[in-house]
Amino acid sequence: MTTKKKLLTEIGVFLLITFGLMFTFAWVAYDDTGEVKTGLEMLFYYLAAFSPAIGCIATRYIFHEGFRDDILFPKFTGHFKVYFLAVILPILFGILNCIFITIVLGAGFTIKAEGGVLEIIAAISLYSIGTYTAAFILIGEELGWRAFLYDKLEKLTGFHGSIIIGGIIWGLWHTPPLITIGLNFGKDAPGFPVTNILLMCVFCIGAGAMMQMLRKMTDSVIAPIIAHAVIDTICNPLASIFLSEEIVDGKKFQMGLCMIVSSLILGIPCWIYMARHSARHREESVTKEG
Repeated sequence: MTTKKKLLTEIGVFLLITFGLMFTFAWVAYDDTGEVKTGLEMLFYYLAAFSPAIGCIATRYIFHEGFRDDILFPKFTGHFKVYFLAVILPILFGILNCIFITIVLGAGFTIKAEGGVLEIIAAISLYSIGTYTAAFILIGEELGWRAFLYDKLEKLTGFHGSIIIGGIIWGLWHTPPLITIGLNFGKDAPGFPVTNILLMCVFCIGAGAMMQMLRKMTDSVIAPIIAHAVIDTICNPLASIFLSEEIVDGKKFQMGLCMIVSSLILGIPCWIYMARHSARHREESVTKEG
């Protein structure tokens, strides 16, 4: 079996397991409000949320790959700046998102906490505790995308192909919650649900470039897990503190578009940086071989 055929087979098996679990269980994991209520729904939710991780582990096992690449270890030594970026970039994403929502909706960028700065710090700290829970859940995603799919795609299609194709696959994986609960863009979006799915793919291309940069710079999946968890836990509290609820209420689609713009503003520079880094690495390898 050639390397290309082996890569295609590995990716195919991974996608079959990952999408099979997601599309089997996610439809019934939520009610229309997006809340998981019963024990059975919780079980289905975790099977869906961890489907990329299950796909990664199963595929690595099937093809006798294991985790010899040590991608599960944090590798903090020499990578402090990158782990710092893993926290700062998501916070910048949340701030940019608030700014664009303010511009688009005239939402009023004001501090609404009556207790002032101390209350804001306390609120953000409380939400930050949720980052640890989110990080556990997002192992389910990042272990699949960053510890398997993107690397396989890069070997098959090159760095740019891995970011584009990987982002599209990651976006399509969200199809069940995009339809059932209107994830990120709401059910009132024009052209629902096709528009929502396409927009999610664009978002995942931008966000995927940022996550993959963190993964490649640390040679570990831990940094993107942290970044993903911070994004999922910081955006809502920032919006609740700085944006007028009366104006943003019912504007989920417009807010989703702002989210996409923010992801591209941060993701494209990460993409360019890693493309140059990869090219420089290839040149150095050719020079050493020569």
